[in-house]
Amino acid sequence: LRYVADHRRHAVLVGERGVGKSLLLRHFAEQRRRDGREAVSIAAAGLAPRELAWQIAAGLSLAPRPEDDLVRLFRRLSDFAAATATGSAGALVLLGDADQTGPDVRTQLLRLLSLGSGASWITLVMTAGLRSVGRLGDELLEAADLRIDLEPWGETDAVGYVQHALIEAGADRPIFDDEALAALYALSDGIPRRVNRLADHALLGAAGEGQEMVDAAMVEAANDALSWTAI
Repeated sequence: LRYVADHRRHAVLVGERGVGKSLLLRHFAEQRRRDGREAVSIAAAGLAPRELAWQIAAGLSLAPRPEDDLVRLFRRLSDFAAATATGSAGALVLLGDADQTGPDVRTQLLRLLSLGSGASWITLVMTAGLRSVGRLGDELLEAADLRIDLEPWGETDAVGYVQHALIEAGADRPIFDDEALAALYALSDGIPRRVNRLADHALLGAAGEGQEMVDAAMVEAANDALSWTAI
């Protein structure tokens, strides 16, 4: 992401639901702001074109008015792009759930990338699900300089995360036995959100039974209890 922000105009961050795409974007935006760089982070799902343009303009401190229509908002963005082309630092726009936008919004994103007469006034990073990235459409995907695939954790990473989280929460001894940790990884497929939810429910189950250790059976029972929801 740092490479993209400094050297490219458009990238797509792809991964399974729950793998941490939105969390990664939030942390990256905070990091860039601490470094004194422009960074706008927006959850795009369900936004109308005007709402998207307004949020970008507001994030870039362009002082959009509540009554500004889409034409006026794009005029503000066009002026910003022209000013950036004369030498000021470009902006980073991080767009979460871009695959959940409609065709009208995707058209405006292409229009956004075309501002500035080809100058690198903006870097646009969009997130999309592994199975729904095609919804972005051929034009946006072809415009991307780079696709970044965010992979699920391996078993070592998942187990290390759980153990670290328990220590951070004040645990002074192991709480999941080895078989429980193996089951936790296998049932979660290494997806961080699933690891979190499954571990939480296994801990609740153990507490409800008065057990000090979580075993594989408790993890499997927690998984069965969560089977009705998309963990």
